[in-house]
Amino acid sequence: MYRNVEGLKRSARLRREGALARTTAALQRMEIADREINFRTVAAEAGVSTAWLYGQQELRLRIIRSRKSQGHATPPPSASQGHERLSRQSVVATLRLRIKTLEAKNRELAEMLECAYGAIAVGCHHEKPCASVVRDELEDPASSSRGSE
Repeated sequence: MYRNVEGLKRSARLRREGALARTTAALQRMEIADREINFRTVAAEAGVSTAWLYGQQELRLRIIRSRKSQGHATPPPSASQGHERLSRQSVVATLRLRIKTLEAKNRELAEMLECAYGAIAVGCHHEKPCASVVRDELEDPASSSRGSE
């Protein structure tokens, strides 16, 4: 059975040529206007699908080249983003200071505990509890020599 598909082929060729012409014109307009060029924006400007653009090798290469040559820098951060960044930096600085303070307190308590264990090991014969003897020794080392005499 013979089918006449010449009309379909001609129609497809004309649609493709029209889409190519619209896309080329859209790219030229976008480049002249220095607009952002990517597959989505070109497809919207030319009235074609992004899938069709990806399928057209020469158009795909042209869009990729235009996208790279544009050199659009990332937009500068807005004022609210700057405030958020400063706020985060402030929180981090506060937490670091708190960590340093807690580490110093931890070292101090560890030293006091060592002294208390030392006092227990040698036998604590003071009338005050060992913890207060250790605290007194840390505050005034001369008092420990007086208390043992």
